Amino acid sequence: FANYLHHKNDILTGLVGGEMMFSNSKGLMLQRLKSFLNLKTDEVMCVGDGANDLAMFNESGLKIAFCAKEILRSKADICIDIKDLKEIIKVI
Repeated sequence: FANYLHHKNDILTGLVGGEMMFSNSKGLMLQRLKSFLNLKTDEVMCVGDGANDLAMFNESGLKIAFCAKEILRSKADICIDIKDLKEIIKVI
């Protein structure tokens, strides 16, 4: 579930590709993963920081905005503003 880096003659070109490049990509991937693992929405938690995470938030029960932009903060159940991923442990 990741993007890939383009290269030419064994040198990175600066271009990025892959399934996760689009605004709905994370949401679609989470739908597929939920189906594969037979999970309900309320059994899923996600952490995001920007607009590209909105579709993923729609597929999740618990939504955590981590040092996030306002567009995502407004959709989150929990907002964490300390730049330390260990802060997530305190809320789950």
